[in-house]
Amino acid sequence: MPQRTATDTKPEATQEHGLLRTLVHATYWLDDGLQAYMKSNAGLSLPRAQSMAMIYLTEGVDRPSDLAAKLRVSKQATQQALKALQKKGIIEMTPDPENGRQKHVVFTDYGRNLGDIAKMGLFELEAELSQRIGVTRLQNLRSALDTDWGEPHNFKRNKR
Repeated sequence: MPQRTATDTKPEATQEHGLLRTLVHATYWLDDGLQAYMKSNAGLSLPRAQSMAMIYLTEGVDRPSDLAAKLRVSKQATQQALKALQKKGIIEMTPDPENGRQKHVVFTDYGRNLGDIAKMGLFELEAELSQRIGVTRLQNLRSALDTDWGEPHNFKRNKR
């Protein structure tokens, strides 16, 4: 069977730039917009690592090890982000009553307020994106990204 090259099966939409680059660009567009919104409406913006941690924290991920798994970063990197958020008064770390070696992450009142401001910022960013690309495209984008893609393909070299 002849080997296929990347150019043999390029979908039209990714000929110039790959999907990964496009998704990263879109993520940065949203995060940069959120940081600008937070700076304007809350008086601060967070580094990207802390911002990404906040997204999962607002969704109820409350253990550092679970947060590290969601972010796909080391536990040490997660601890650094959490310590920085704690130093800013956004979160507190409390002992897990079920497991003394674990901690729970909880928002302070200040952190909950920032979370509410961030939710409004994300709502406004999505509204802006809807104006720019259209409601149907935004709905299709969300639908495609919310679809379960399954596990990544396991590329094994063919042995001859």
